[in-house]
Amino acid sequence: MWFSVLAVAFLVMCALGAWFIATVRRIARPTTGAPVAADAAGEALLVIDMQEDFTRSEGPHGYGEERRNRAVVRINELVSKARSAGQAVVYIRQQHKGWAIRLAADMLLGGAGNPGRPGARLDRDVDAAGFPDLLKHVGDAFSNPELDRLLRQENVGHLRLTGLDLAHCVTSTALGARNRGYGVVIDLDGSLAADEKAWARQQQRLAAAGVATCRQGEEPHLAGQSSDVGKSE
Repeated sequence: MWFSVLAVAFLVMCALGAWFIATVRRIARPTTGAPVAADAAGEALLVIDMQEDFTRSEGPHGYGEERRNRAVVRINELVSKARSAGQAVVYIRQQHKGWAIRLAADMLLGGAGNPGRPGARLDRDVDAAGFPDLLKHVGDAFSNPELDRLLRQENVGHLRLTGLDLAHCVTSTALGARNRGYGVVIDLDGSLAADEKAWARQQQRLAAAGVATCRQGEEPHLAGQSSDVGKSE
């Protein structure tokens, strides 16, 4: 009898483990969509997941006050420039969906990213006045079709990405953008990575997809519409 109970428990644990791995991969997978117009010449700034649940967290998933403050200053500089130039700025926030994902967030992240928390709001120091604030439930911000709609409405063809986490949601969003043919640059001074090794592992993948990176004072050439639209995974 006990052998049967242990066998069933083992199978349940294996099934839960397989489900968890599949869910993590689904959340991280970049989305695909219709190619952006070849003559789309506008530029937009995306600010990803700069919520207090993440920006002001501590421990192994934290970023530290000094790093956070540097990123916020850079983001606000970019927002100010975009506002003066009449360019689009879109803020994106993570909100976990589904009881299992929310339970995992409670257990592993102290609830960060779950709805209804004070920390779900944008960081108090970022300049978000007057700009749209969109929700996403997975890593790629393009999973919310409203983002693509807003960008196409503004004839945007080139994106500058900032926010967190470089190894996760910023990477997924960059690849989702490239899957649609947007030119993409990640502003490193306006972005954060909790795990630098995990971020380093993503950089070759991003470069292969035509995603550029830059620091303040650098203006790299943004790749145009990719011949491999829809193929980044």
